Amino acid sequence: MKKYITLGILSSLLLVLLIVVFVLLWKFKINSDFIPEFAKEENIKQENTQKQSKNDLTWQEELAKWPSKDFTPAAEQFSLYFDVDTSELKEKNKYYQLVVDKYDIYSVFCLKQTLNSFGVKYFLLKSSDSPEIFLDTDNKDLIDSIIKELKKYKIHTEAKEIWL
Repeated sequence: MKKYITLGILSSLLLVLLIVVFVLLWKFKINSDFIPEFAKEENIKQENTQKQSKNDLTWQEELAKWPSKDFTPAAEQFSLYFDVDTSELKEKNKYYQLVVDKYDIYSVFCLKQTLNSFGVKYFLLKSSDSPEIFLDTDNKDLIDSIIKELKKYKIHTEAKEIWL
C-alpha cells in the first residue's frame, strides 16, 4: 500500500514538473525575438568597432577603443606569497661514502651490524657491482674506527668525502 502511494506521489510530481517545463518552453518560444536593451547596445558597439577595424588598425589601437568597464576588485588589498626554493642556498653538508671490496651476504650483514653498533645513520644502496654506503656523519675519527672494526671481519673499506 505504501509503495503505491509513494509511486503515485512521485508520478504526480513528475507530471507537474513536465507541465512546468513545457509551459516555460512555450513562453520562451513566443518571446524568442526579445532582446534586452543592454544587449542591443553591446551589438551596436561591436558593429561600430568592426567597421573601425576595417581601417587596418593594430591590435593595440583596437584594444584601446574597446569600451572600458568599471570593475572593482573583490578585495581592497592583494598579497602574493611565493614559496622560493632555497635548497641551492643552503650550506653543503659533509658526508662519507664507504667503498667496500666484498659484496656477499655475510659482508653486508657484518657491515650493517657494525654500523648499527656505532649508531651511525646510513643509507645502503645495493648495485650490481658493489654496495654503496653513505654515512650521515662528518666525524672522521668515527669513520676510522668503523673501518678498523670492519677489518676484523676481513672487509676492506675506504672512505670518501662527499659534499651534498
